[in-house]
Amino acid sequence: MFGVTDDTLTSNLLSGASVVAGTDTASDTQPTAEQAVGAFRVRNLAGKVVPLITKGEPVILMISSRTCSWCKRALKDLGELSAGRPLPRLKMLTLEGAADGIPMLAKENIVGAQLVGPFGSSDQVLLTFRYRGTPTFIAIDRNGRVVQTMPGYPMREVMKQWYAVMVGDAEVPG
Repeated sequence: MFGVTDDTLTSNLLSGASVVAGTDTASDTQPTAEQAVGAFRVRNLAGKVVPLITKGEPVILMISSRTCSWCKRALKDLGELSAGRPLPRLKMLTLEGAADGIPMLAKENIVGAQLVGPFGSSDQVLLTFRYRGTPTFIAIDRNGRVVQTMPGYPMREVMKQWYAVMVGDAEVPG
């Protein structure tokens, strides 16, 4: 079970989160991205500590690992779908650190994505054991709340729906 547990909150990310009817945002009862992932701060490529999610626009968070063959397969599909078009709403959280995502994206000619990594070694361990597998994709609305979660490698047709958010053509996966 994916989720976050503290003294009062237990969230199962596979429970079928969705948007509120007539909107592109999740309900206020859905977990925030930080609650879902368990990390509030991450390091960017410059080594600067930054918030995991900046509210204001939707994002697809991809939790990946440099040793994950399914992550590489998903990135290959994204590279082919994008054909050089920037993916500004893709944020890739690489378990080994932001810099380890550079060659993964470069190999598939993916541009415009944001790369981040764990804040510290204890965060890396937490993320590694919280997620039973990579990749895990998390759709986050403009308010920072989880809309949908997709663990594992999706079929290419499903990936197209998530890709639409990554390039800015949609607010949530179709």
